[in-house]
Amino acid sequence: MISSHDQFTSSSSQPASAASAEAARALTRETRLSWIVSKLAQLIDVEEDRLDDLHHRMWMRILQSGLEPVAPRNETDHLAIHILAVATLADDVASKDGPKAAMAAVMQASGNTLDPLLAEKFLRLASSPLFWMALRSDGIAAA
Repeated sequence: MISSHDQFTSSSSQPASAASAEAARALTRETRLSWIVSKLAQLIDVEEDRLDDLHHRMWMRILQSGLEPVAPRNETDHLAIHILAVATLADDVASKDGPKAAMAAVMQASGNTLDPLLAEKFLRLASSPLFWMALRSDGIAAA
């Protein structure tokens, strides 16, 4: 399966091989969300015995994207929903308008639609240019 026909029809000045190599390095939305939620979970000091369950619940929520939302089943699932809400907003806005707009959107939603503590933790995390570089490339594997 060809991931994008743009490598054949692109008007870019890059050769097709360079464009396809760049596309291969691009992260999927699911990968970006997973990385953001993992970093947020680390920052809020989730107990180690809950961390695996939290990651599982966040991944299930990521994979259910676009489906009918499922009500939270327990406290861990509720936390997963809140963390994923921050990550989703940040990723969606950053993809369209860049990192500064994503941080502004999270700041604006803090206390309204986003948990203020999670928004604050995200803003601290996102203040590093390394955070955004990792999301734009395959640098996550090395981070």
